[in-house]
Amino acid sequence: MAEKYPLVEQREYGRPEKRGGLWRKRMTRGDDELPRVAAHQVRVFRVGEEYVEDHGQLRSGDPVVVDASSVTVVDRRIEVPVVVETRIPSAEAGDFTVRAWFHCTVTDPCAVVRDGVTDVEALLLSHLREVPGLTEDGSDLPVGDTAAVRTRIDARLTAYHEMRPSVVSGIRARHGVIEVLTPEEVSAYVAEMERTRRDRERDRQREEMEQEAALDRALREAELELKREEIRSLQAVRKERNRQQEETLRSGYERESGAEQQDYELEIERRRNRFTRAEIEDDIKLIGSDPVAADYLAWRNGDISADELSQRLHRAEERWDSRKDDRLRLDRDYELTRRGLDREDERWQVERDDRRHELTRKEEREETAAEREEKARRWDLEHQDALRRRIEKREDAKELQRDQHELAKQQLTVRATLGKQAIDRGLFDSTMYDAGAFINSVGDVPYNQPQGGGPEAPQPELKGEVKGALRRAPERPASDTGTAADDTDVDDFDPANQEGSLGH
Repeated sequence: MAEKYPLVEQREYGRPEKRGGLWRKRMTRGDDELPRVAAHQVRVFRVGEEYVEDHGQLRSGDPVVVDASSVTVVDRRIEVPVVVETRIPSAEAGDFTVRAWFHCTVTDPCAVVRDGVTDVEALLLSHLREVPGLTEDGSDLPVGDTAAVRTRIDARLTAYHEMRPSVVSGIRARHGVIEVLTPEEVSAYVAEMERTRRDRERDRQREEMEQEAALDRALREAELELKREEIRSLQAVRKERNRQQEETLRSGYERESGAEQQDYELEIERRRNRFTRAEIEDDIKLIGSDPVAADYLAWRNGDISADELSQRLHRAEERWDSRKDDRLRLDRDYELTRRGLDREDERWQVERDDRRHELTRKEEREETAAEREEKARRWDLEHQDALRRRIEKREDAKELQRDQHELAKQQLTVRATLGKQAIDRGLFDSTMYDAGAFINSVGDVPYNQPQGGGPEAPQPELKGEVKGALRRAPERPASDTGTAADDTDVDDFDPANQEGSLGH
C-alpha cells in the first residue's frame, strides 16, 4: 500500500490575491497553489461547510477555488491492499499473529476528507478487534496448528462481514486473505524484513557515498582551478597594493608628525588649565557654601578688614537664628500637614470600605432580582406549555371524534346498501329474521359524546355471516327497535357468503 492513502496531499489556503492587468484585476489564486492530480486521483475543495469534488477541471480563477479554505488530493484506486496485524492467544505459551488483508476502495471522497480518514490501518485494526470471539479461536489449539486457526478466523470474519461490513467513512473495505503466523514465523519475517531493510540501507549509503565521492572530486578539481586563477589575480593585486601602501605610509607619516607636534602643545595647555581647576575645586571643597569660611578667607588674603569681618560674622549669627526659627516653624507645619493627611487617608479608607459594601449589597440585590425574574419566566413557560398541551389534547379529541363519526356514517351507508340488496333479492323470505328490526337498525349516525373531554374509543368493526346473525337475533318488541341496531350484530351480514341465494 502507498504511504499516503487515501489522502495523498493536503493544503490550506489563505486569502486570495488580486492578479491580472492594470484595469482587469480580479481575485484569483496562483497555478502553483493547485496540486497536480494523477488519473486515479481527485481533488476535494472545502468551501465553507461544503466539500466540492474536482476531477482536475477547475482552474485557479474558478469561484470554488477562490473561496476554498483548503484542498485535499484523494486516491481513488480500486482494491488497494491494506494489511492489518493483531495477536491472539494460543493454548501454549506463544501467541498467534493474525495478518488480515483488506481491499479498500474510496467511494465518497468528500466523506473521507470531511471525517479526516488519514490512518486506514488503525480503523481496520479497530474493526478487526471488534469481531466477537476472535481472540478465542486459537485458545484451545497449540501454537503450531496455524491451519485450523486460519480456517476458523476466515470463517468468522466472512460471517461477521456478511452481517456487519467494515464501517470506514467513504471507503468500502472488502475482506481478503487471512494469514496466521507462529512466533517463529513472525520472528523470521521480522528478521527477514530487518535484513532487507539493512541491505537497502547499505545499498543506499554506498550509492550516496559514491555520489558524494564523485561530487567531491569534481568540486576539488573546480576549486583547484579557481585557486590557481585567484593566485594569479592576487599577485597582480598585491603589486598594486604595495605601491599604494607605500604612498599611503609616506603621507600618513607626514600627517602623524604634524599631529604629534600639535598634540604636544595642546597637552601643555591642558595641564595648565587642569591645575587651575584643581585649585578652584580645593577651595570649593574647603569653603563650599559657608559664608563664614569665605569671610575668613577674604580677611586672610587681605581683601577685607577685621571690623568688616566682625560685622559680617554678627550678621551671619542673626541669619542663623532666623533660619533656625524658620526651620522649627516649618517642622511644626510639616507635622500638622502630615497629621491632616493621615486623617484624610483614614477617612478615605472608611469611605472606600462603605462604598465597597454598598456595591456588594447592590450586586446581591441585582442577583436576587435576576433569580426572581428567571423563576417567573420559567413559571410562565411551564404554564404556556401546559396550556398548549391541553389545547392539543382537546384538538386531538375533536379530530378523533370526527373520524369516529365519519366511520359510523360509512358503516350505516354500507348497512343500508346491503339491506336493500338483500330485501330486493328476497333473502329474508325464507328465514326467521325480523326484517323490520333490521330496517330500523339503519338509522341516524350515532354521535358519541366523549366523557370528561377525552376521546371515546372506537367500536370494533363487527364481521360475520348473515346466517349466524339470524340465528343469534332475539325476538324483540317493536318498542325496542331503537336499540336493536346497537345490540344486534347486523354487521355480520356478509353478501359474499350468500352469493348462491342472491339470484333466487
